[in-house]
Amino acid sequence: MESHLSPSLVVIAYDATKDRGVHELKRTIDEVRMRGDILHGGDRLIVLGVLHKVPNPMGYMKVCPDSFGGASARVVEEEVTKRIDVYVNMLLQSAEVCEDERVTIEVKITAGTPMKQVILQEVVHYKATWVILDRHLRRDLKFYLKQIPCKVALIQDNLSVQLKRSHSANETDPVEHKSFYSMSKPVLLLNCQGGETDGQSVISCRSYSLSTNSLESYDMQRANLLPSYSHGLREQHKSDKILSFPGTYNKSEINHLALNKTFSRRHTMEAPILCAACGASTELYIKDAMRFTFSEIQLATEDFSKENLLGEGGYGHVYKGELKDGQLIAAKVRKEASTQGFAEFQSEVYVLNLARHKNIVMLLGFCCKENLNILVYEYICNKSLDWHLFDKAADIIDWHQRYSIATGTAKGLRFLHEECRGGPIIHRDVRPGNILLTHDFVPMLGDFGLARWKTTDEVQTRVLGTLGYLAPEYAENGIVSVRTDVYAFGIILLQLISGQKVVDPKREKGQQSLRQWAEPLIERLALHELIDQRISDSYDTYELYLMAKAALLCIQRNPEMRPSMGEIVRLLEGENNHIHYLGEQVLSHYHARK
Repeated sequence: MESHLSPSLVVIAYDATKDRGVHELKRTIDEVRMRGDILHGGDRLIVLGVLHKVPNPMGYMKVCPDSFGGASARVVEEEVTKRIDVYVNMLLQSAEVCEDERVTIEVKITAGTPMKQVILQEVVHYKATWVILDRHLRRDLKFYLKQIPCKVALIQDNLSVQLKRSHSANETDPVEHKSFYSMSKPVLLLNCQGGETDGQSVISCRSYSLSTNSLESYDMQRANLLPSYSHGLREQHKSDKILSFPGTYNKSEINHLALNKTFSRRHTMEAPILCAACGASTELYIKDAMRFTFSEIQLATEDFSKENLLGEGGYGHVYKGELKDGQLIAAKVRKEASTQGFAEFQSEVYVLNLARHKNIVMLLGFCCKENLNILVYEYICNKSLDWHLFDKAADIIDWHQRYSIATGTAKGLRFLHEECRGGPIIHRDVRPGNILLTHDFVPMLGDFGLARWKTTDEVQTRVLGTLGYLAPEYAENGIVSVRTDVYAFGIILLQLISGQKVVDPKREKGQQSLRQWAEPLIERLALHELIDQRISDSYDTYELYLMAKAALLCIQRNPEMRPSMGEIVRLLEGENNHIHYLGEQVLSHYHARK
């Protein structure tokens, strides 16, 4: 990390009322460090948590001691003390890394409401150079961009950091200063030396401040330090042989692929974190899918017990499991009577062997035993998009999560179509049930049983896939191309916007399919009629326009009119000069028909 002329102060602002995954703070700081354009040597980093509610046996109470129903000062102080210890505990390893780069970390918890006023006041008080806003604060992003004078960035659902304003604002409204209760504490190194002055906290409230020794709480943190993993890219170790495709192999050849390989299944501190909320990680660093023994899978899934059954599809049953080293897996076991036989098994092994991307479920390995074929994936912890959209037991996905899911899925498909070595991969079964989510709502595309490598359009005698997501040229004429996936992705965009299923017999005749119902609404820009009514008061108008525009382009009957997934990613990220031209072509085509 390079130094710059004058040290800066960077504030990362969180909603401290919400519980954090053990890895979330550390991963965010890693993302900020790796960018190189926010944090520099000699800078000071303030992790600011704003506590606007405190727990109560009857629910939550607002941090307004003077108001009816507000929490007492003693309760607020206790909750602030508890939160600051939790945050410091999570940041101990980050402090070690940052200390090497001459960056100091301090935690400050401030109790007060409204939250946006607290954050604004603290940022102005510190004269911060940068403020990085937690993903849970994005609803008030327009307020922050208008009122905060410094540079602004936003934490995304996948914990990456996105710049929102890379310059300071010249004109902001005057800040009305209020009194809030707060406590701050530096994050000290685990191996620090010192006596009774270690771990001091500074408490401020209204017009006074005092120093209080918190050595006891710091010692407790060191004794109960939670395990943490550094965030990094999924490394891929070289092996002696690479699975090649296309080609025809039999079972003995599949088995032989792993015989002369030696894999190290390492339980490592460098394991990438899949989900900051639950701490799930992938601890197998392999380039090619490895071979598991049947007994390993049997032991991991507790002999394929009903308690570990995750689901059942056309291929077979999927079981959750845990390997001896703690790695969580999802084992897909082929049914004996499955119509999807060894060809589909081969397809997934070949395709996923080279498809390594953060938005694609990683195949860890496979197992072949007589007529039994098992595929072993990394376990994705938060079910499928289909469940979150349509199951009554699921919480409603907010707009920002939906937009993040759309963008992440588009990037996964872009990788398959345009970036995967060996040529384009066509998924052929893109649908919400095959998009798995983490608790951070990072989407991962899975189930590659129907996937094919393809460089040119080809006619298929067997039309496979899911009705409602099949492109017209594929359903009617068996023509397969990357544009087949683009069409299916357009239908998913419509579902993310509307919360509607592909077919609804309750709609008027001629509008029972989602495409028939949604297309004219987008054409008329009646997007308020298209949006899921459960989130009709919280969506972003511009993002809704971009997603609807992308959906309209993707679902064109003429495949040549559909954009590439790379163009769709650029559109969803706001880089829409070329795609704007395509969109105008489509809209003029509609008006010409009239």
